[in-house]
Amino acid sequence: MSTTLDKPEVDAPATNQSTQNDVAEAARNEETAARPNIAATILGWIPSVLVLAALGGLAWFGHQNDWKLPSFGSVAGDTASVGPEWCDSHGVPEDACIVCQPGLIDDAPKLTYCREHGVHGCVLCNPQLAQTKEPTEPTAEDLARAERALMLTSRKENTAISSSPGSRIQFASIDAMTKAGVDVEPVERRAIIEDIAAAGEIRYDETKTAQVSPQTDGIVRDVRVKVGDWVKPGDVLAVIDSQDAGRLKTALLSALLQEQLKQDQYDRVAKLAPSGAISGSRVIESKTELRQATAEVEQAVRAFVNLGLKVNIDRIRGASLSDAKAMIRSIGSTAISTDGQSDNLLAVVAPIEGRVVDRPVTIGQVVNRGGKVIRIANTRTVWLDLRVPSETASLVRLGQTVRYVPDGQTKVHEGEVSWISTDVDSQTRTVRVRAELTNEGEHLRNESFGKGQIVLREEADAIVVPESSLQWDGTGHVVFVRDSRFFEKERPKFFVARSVRPGVKQDGFVEIIAGVLPGEVVASSGSDVLRAQLLKSNLGAGCTCGH
Repeated sequence: MSTTLDKPEVDAPATNQSTQNDVAEAARNEETAARPNIAATILGWIPSVLVLAALGGLAWFGHQNDWKLPSFGSVAGDTASVGPEWCDSHGVPEDACIVCQPGLIDDAPKLTYCREHGVHGCVLCNPQLAQTKEPTEPTAEDLARAERALMLTSRKENTAISSSPGSRIQFASIDAMTKAGVDVEPVERRAIIEDIAAAGEIRYDETKTAQVSPQTDGIVRDVRVKVGDWVKPGDVLAVIDSQDAGRLKTALLSALLQEQLKQDQYDRVAKLAPSGAISGSRVIESKTELRQATAEVEQAVRAFVNLGLKVNIDRIRGASLSDAKAMIRSIGSTAISTDGQSDNLLAVVAPIEGRVVDRPVTIGQVVNRGGKVIRIANTRTVWLDLRVPSETASLVRLGQTVRYVPDGQTKVHEGEVSWISTDVDSQTRTVRVRAELTNEGEHLRNESFGKGQIVLREEADAIVVPESSLQWDGTGHVVFVRDSRFFEKERPKFFVARSVRPGVKQDGFVEIIAGVLPGEVVASSGSDVLRAQLLKSNLGAGCTCGH
């Protein structure tokens, strides 16, 4: 029993020693594992440190070199093979740069802003600024034309403080200009038209159109014209049978007979009155009856006049009874042969000269007074209705020339503005403008459509440049004018930025109201290359030469 209890007391020190060894070994293993983790962290920082160092070096280099990249020759160490130093700011050799080396060429003239024409260095006012081989002068018509253009409507203005006008854009050589895609065109004179384009509709001239109606109710007995016939005033268009006409003729004849009877009675009593055989009161009574009969005749005549029929009552009164009857029967049918037919026949005649454009009646049709029988229109003149945007309607004036081309045709018809509406259409926001057009060939048809043109200004000898020459530099319009001595040997090759006031654009050209003169040469295609260089210089992004 005691032996069993003593054995653990002997093994205990050995067990404690083993445990301590295990703990020490675990600690050494943890220490060994930690060392690689610290090294990996340090190695991970190295790329970031190198990037920061590179950026710092780049910043130092840019500051020391004004942020200009070194040339290939300086990097390669072969400075002799790259030739002269290059002015990166202006794209030419440094020793030939007219901006960096001001003494190479005459200084550019100082330009002032012309408030009359809205350009800098106005060649209309100062023609000596023009880049022409020979001295030139603007004509009196050039000045008048510029005034007309500026008076007509507002034009986009150039900023008075712009720094672009007068700037010189240089090329290293003519070949360099060609390789850059820059071409030139001379300043020309061309005919231009400033206009308002509008859709147009042809309509009959309402002042030369007649809607013919019968004078009274009746039945159509004959229609003597067809659509398309040309008629003159008084030509018979149709014949109608009207009971009202017959009744009026009978009433007129009866009133005339009664008037004649009263006239005879008055003549008799007037003769007997001086002898005392007839009392004065009887004479007065007879005279009153005569006046009443005359009034009834006049009333019957007015009934015919109200129908548009003429009655020569004095001639009828002076005729015999048989002749008077014949004259009364012929009222309203003088132009037709009745041949003893009904006294009710009336002729419907043409009131104007023109073409029959509508005939909605047929023989035997019952028609009423005021009903549509025949429509006549003088088609030798027509109306052109134009719809002009309200924003430009204020430019339209009476008497202005209008040109019109119908859809599907090429012939140009010309007329003048005859009426301008005072209303603006609430839906289309347009203003109606009317012009009268001649139509001798009758090619213009009612309610047909086409393109209208209201001529605001027409110049036969305007100054123009290609539309591609015009550039916008952010403060105004410019063109690039070639130096007048461009082809002289040893002369720097450059263009001058010229402030201009553009007008009408037409057929690939743009009118220059002020800014250039004939004889000058401007950059056309490729002028955007010059504009890019001009904007670069204006921004100050490239010029590090100190000038």
